[in-house]
Amino acid sequence: MKKIISVIFALMGFAILFSACGGETYADKLKKETKAINRFIDANGIKVLNEYPSNNVFAENEYYKDANTGVYIRVINPGNDDKPSREKKTDVYLRYENILNMLNENDTLATSNQQGVYMTFKYGMSSTYTGASSSSLYGSQMYYFLSQACVIPLDHGLGNNAEVSLIVPFASGSTYQQTAYVPLYYQTLKYRFTNDEPEEN
Repeated sequence: MKKIISVIFALMGFAILFSACGGETYADKLKKETKAINRFIDANGIKVLNEYPSNNVFAENEYYKDANTGVYIRVINPGNDDKPSREKKTDVYLRYENILNMLNENDTLATSNQQGVYMTFKYGMSSTYTGASSSSLYGSQMYYFLSQACVIPLDHGLGNNAEVSLIVPFASGSTYQQTAYVPLYYQTLKYRFTNDEPEEN
């Protein structure tokens, strides 16, 4: 009986070993992501900054790389003087234009939610920074596109109606990104702050 149990455990160990060898490792996925991001940066003539511009003014094609998260940020419009508050848990509403799968740049995951449903989170409440899978339009957007990376630009003093462009590695990305290991490029992400749902334009 002991021999049979030993053989079963040995076979299970071999099965696990072979299945691990046959697939991509996490290190392989990181290498693939790094290549995709570097290819995108080179193809689009992006200059990477190691220091964030104190005045939130970026030249064309300049992106700041956040050292802690690897997220690349470019401020298109810093917004007005109305700033969000972590303490007050400001409601933030997001609109986006053109989100690309960076592993396959021909794969546009979303073009716009300008006339659709906003993504939302409460600034300073990290539990609201990602979404679970859902069949609703709102839930689907939150699952695929909302992440801590969308919050990081606000920590640099951006105001209401600010617009940014982001390159988001999967480790800092949405629930979808972290399960599919896909880096995303956000051409435009626009912020609105209010205690009530903003009116449609």
